[in-house]
Amino acid sequence: MCITEALREQVKKFQQSTGERAMMIVVEKRDSSMGVRSVEFSPYVGLMVDGKPPGPQWYQEVESFHQLQWGPTVLH
Repeated sequence: MCITEALREQVKKFQQSTGERAMMIVVEKRDSSMGVRSVEFSPYVGLMVDGKPPGPQWYQEVESFHQLQWGPTVLH
């Protein structure tokens, strides 16, 4: 699964479990730099980063991502 699909699925799962619109992530780029981004999924626009659709260059630069927020879990 490519990074785009993985990120889209994580955001959709987060939205469904929390009801929140956006999820905060840490993005690691290929040049070893990092940044915190707000990511959301809109059925009309698709994946949105910091309120706008990411361009091709964003996808090329991203190496991986890590969630800063998680949906609720049920502990038994």
